[in-house]
Amino acid sequence: MKKRLVSKLLALTLAVSMLGSLAACGNSSSSGGDTTDKSQESAAKEEDAGSASEADAGAGEEETDTGTDTAAAPAFEERVALDVVAFVSDGEADGLRTDPVSKYIEDSLNIDLYLTHVTEADWPTQLSAMMADNDLPDIFMLSDPTKQLPMLLEANSVLNLSPYLEQYAPNTTSDPAGELMIAANTTTANSPDGNLYLWGMCKGSWDDGTIPTCGHYVRWDLYKEAGYPKLENFDEDMLDVMQAMVDLEPETADGQKTYGIGSWFGNGQDWGEWFFIYGMAPQEGASLIETTGLTLAISTVDSTPINSNQLTDPDGYFWRAVKFMNKANQRGLLDPDSFTQQSDVYEENLKAGKYMFNYPGWMTSNANAEFNKTEGNLKTFISIPAVGVDSEDRFGNMYRGERQYVVSAATENPERCVALLDFVSTHDFSRIAWNGLEGNFWNVEDGKAVPTDEYLTVTKDNALGVETGVNVYHHFCGYGNGTIDPEDGVAIDLYQFSQKALDTKMNDTVKDFCEHYGQASQADVYRAETKNTTAMNFISFGEPEGDMSSYVNELKAYRGKNVFNCVAAKTDEEFEAARDKMIEEMKANYHVDEIFEYFYNEALAQADTVEQLAAMQNAIK
Repeated sequence: MKKRLVSKLLALTLAVSMLGSLAACGNSSSSGGDTTDKSQESAAKEEDAGSASEADAGAGEEETDTGTDTAAAPAFEERVALDVVAFVSDGEADGLRTDPVSKYIEDSLNIDLYLTHVTEADWPTQLSAMMADNDLPDIFMLSDPTKQLPMLLEANSVLNLSPYLEQYAPNTTSDPAGELMIAANTTTANSPDGNLYLWGMCKGSWDDGTIPTCGHYVRWDLYKEAGYPKLENFDEDMLDVMQAMVDLEPETADGQKTYGIGSWFGNGQDWGEWFFIYGMAPQEGASLIETTGLTLAISTVDSTPINSNQLTDPDGYFWRAVKFMNKANQRGLLDPDSFTQQSDVYEENLKAGKYMFNYPGWMTSNANAEFNKTEGNLKTFISIPAVGVDSEDRFGNMYRGERQYVVSAATENPERCVALLDFVSTHDFSRIAWNGLEGNFWNVEDGKAVPTDEYLTVTKDNALGVETGVNVYHHFCGYGNGTIDPEDGVAIDLYQFSQKALDTKMNDTVKDFCEHYGQASQADVYRAETKNTTAMNFISFGEPEGDMSSYVNELKAYRGKNVFNCVAAKTDEEFEAARDKMIEEMKANYHVDEIFEYFYNEALAQADTVEQLAAMQNAIK
């Protein structure tokens, strides 16, 4: 039946592609997915085991001898098969994987791991079909837990994990960050009864502060050549900085016209609006909450709601970001293809050197990697410190986990499912997930993980993943790659964030950035220049009650359809008229004020929970 699940998902994927692709943000959603059945061979083994349950077989815990210093795992005598649908690499066909990390997991937990790769774009449709057939995998991602978890609970399709934690999740329950994840996912917003249903993966941070997921990145080589133009007010000064850089490099190496900035409005609602959501607020210590239709912003300095409706306040984060794009468009600094191109084309343009400014961190990494293929390269995007404010979301804190997973209530092996979730949730496994097994691309020297010279020169692609297991489990492991392992003080991802890797990337452009601010490293610059750099947002929302969910969806659809017209306005007067018309329309017909009040009051009601979670976070080493 394991093969049958793969075949069904393939058929569903083909059906989805025929209906049309669904847009989704590949790195920004903090969500995750759903359930399965068993192979005949596994069922026969279970039957032969007679009355010996998994609880009996796994009663004792022991350190698994795997040749690497890793997490404790309960001992299981009987080998079973598990279906896992997760956001993992697609370098191999779905089913049993051959890479060494997959084999390491299987040997450690005595399982046959049937792994299915899904994305946030195609999984919701597949999940709905599988729920209708009552045919869910053992463990699966929720791409939108706010909506999907209530549906699963109503159908009695998801397992309560709480009874299994003490015996089968020793690593997570003894890890302060694991305890925080459990506490957060059992709050009223994330659980109807205080039990644990959601298991958060990718806790911590995606970067070491040098490549924030949402940043303001400039071509520092050109900024330096322009004489470090004034940057005191982002909304105005950054446009002048862009112009100065374009003037210095009006064409790419292959003759394309350059622009100050580009975007992917062609992706439409939500993903196409990424700059409006993440291009202003995080860099000033706030977070626009998508669940609220973007009406509500939370201060990430103290995790309190901001008493201003972001969709009706012309000076709020949302409209400031829209106005910034409009100003860039009026000045000819916005690539006109932004209105039609999608994110994949945008990223290729970025890597070609077409833009002087960028905002998604992962795209910055890819662009810099492309630039560095040229020997002696100085062309480099660098994230600048917060401009004109004293707070920014520089050092991430994904305390719930950026991806959420659940276990099917119909699984025949609940103990093994929880043991698997626990096993991959450790710092040790996370390091293996991002770098492969110890002894290949990295070793421990003087108590610290150190990458090999060879590792820092390889190209991370699917072929490398199949051969070594590197990056196969990038969104099915406990910690984001920028998280610091408390045991050795080294970031999880040795390829990007180890000191050796940082030294390798320290070209003359990066050195100049540090010298310009009088600091020894990039991270030191950000801490010295900005008072508050760590994100602290402990507010979360469940599915709204009554008509509120429909109100939010209708508001989002209206916003996503009309906001790009504001960017296209040819004058300030046209922009203000288009903006004001949208605000009036949202007030009159889309319940925008009612939505804001609902979520603002919901946020205020979470004060005690916020205090509890903040205390747990502050206690973590």
